[in-house]
Amino acid sequence: MHIHIVGAGVIGLTTAYYLKKKGHEVTIIDKEDGVAKGSSFANGGQLSYCFSDPLGKPNLISKFLKIVSNQDPAIKFKFPNSFDSVKWLISFAKNCTRAAHKNNQLELAELSLASRTLLYDLQKHINFDFDHQKNSKISLFEKEEEFLYEENSLHQKRLLGNDNVALSIEDAIMREPGIKSLNREYIGAIFSESDEVGDTYLFCTALQKWLEDNGAKFLFDTEIKDLVKRKKKLTGLKTNNGFIEASKLVICAGTLTGDIIESPQLITSAKGYSITLPPGSVDFKVSLTLTEQKILFTKLGNKVRITGFADFFYNGSNDEKRLKELLTISRDIAPDFADYDSLQFNTWSGDRPCTPSSIPYIGPSETEGVFINSGHGFYGWTLSFASGNKISNYF
Repeated sequence: MHIHIVGAGVIGLTTAYYLKKKGHEVTIIDKEDGVAKGSSFANGGQLSYCFSDPLGKPNLISKFLKIVSNQDPAIKFKFPNSFDSVKWLISFAKNCTRAAHKNNQLELAELSLASRTLLYDLQKHINFDFDHQKNSKISLFEKEEEFLYEENSLHQKRLLGNDNVALSIEDAIMREPGIKSLNREYIGAIFSESDEVGDTYLFCTALQKWLEDNGAKFLFDTEIKDLVKRKKKLTGLKTNNGFIEASKLVICAGTLTGDIIESPQLITSAKGYSITLPPGSVDFKVSLTLTEQKILFTKLGNKVRITGFADFFYNGSNDEKRLKELLTISRDIAPDFADYDSLQFNTWSGDRPCTPSSIPYIGPSETEGVFINSGHGFYGWTLSFASGNKISNYF
C-alpha cells in the first residue's frame, strides 16, 4: 500500500518508520526544504515520559484572570479572533475539571510510557547518535501551593507507572549540585528519574537517512493546497508543484492540520522559544524545569538548550521580544549555566500544536483514506514513537 504523509517533523518521520516496518510504500511531503524545520528543530529536547501532564488542570481556573490579562510573564495570551479559537478555549475549560484531568493524565501516561519502550526497541535495530542521555529531570518550585498540588498528585501518577518523587530542596541539590548556583529560593522539587533527553533534529536527520535507504521518498518545498475527493473518498492532492495521485494520507502537520482538512480539528498554537548556547562554568547534568518561569534547561551533548514560555493565539510577531525576555530571565536566574556572551548563539521559535485535552488526534478523519496524527502540544518528541506506531495500525 502506498501511503503519503504530510509533515517531515518527528511525528511524520516516526509515522513513516512504523509504516515502512509494516512493508508499506511511503512518501513524505513537506513545504519546507528539509526535515524537522518546524517544532522539531530546536525544542527542549526532553523526553518527559514521567512528566507529560495535561495542560488543563483544576488549579488553572483560579489563575485564568492572571493569564488572560498577561500578568504571568511565562504565558502570553491574545484573545481569539476566530470562532474555532473560541471553541478551543471553551473545550479547554471543560478539560480543567478533576475528572477530565484524571482521564487525560491516564491517556498521556500510557502513550508516554509506550513511547519509551518503542524508542528502546528502535535503537536495537537502528544505531545512530542523537545526544540521547538518561539524565533524569528535576522540576523546581518557588511557591508552596504549587509544590503541594504536584506532590498530592504523585500517588495517582505512580499508579500510572511513573516514578516521580517529591524531594526537599536539600535532596534535590544532592542529585544536582548546580541548583545551588541558581538565584532563586526554592521550597521543594519533583524528581523524575526515568526522564531522558535527546536532540530531536539530529534524530530526524538520522531517521531520514534510514527511511531513504529503505525506499521512502521525500517531496520537499511542496505545499498541500487542497485534497481531491470523489464521494468523500481521497483520490489525490493539489500542491504548488502539481497534482499527486493519492488514496491514503496521514496528516502530521501540527498547527497546519486545520488548513489541510476541510473540517478543522481543535488544534491551536502555543508558541515556544529556545536559545542554544555553549555550557557555562556550572556543569549541570540533570535537566531542570523552573516551574514558576516555565523555563527548561537541558544539556544536549556539548551544548545547553534553554526553552521556555507558552504564547497562545500569537502569530509570530512577538518572537524577538520574547526571545530577549527568555535570555534575560535565564541569565538572571542561572548566570553560570551557559555562556550567554558566546558568538555560538542560536535562537528558535515554534508553534506547538495543542488540543483542548492535550491528547493528540490519532486516527481516521471524516474523509475516507485521510488519517490524522497531530496535536501533541508540548510532548511531540516524547509521544512520537507511540503515536507513529498507533497510526500505523490503521493500515
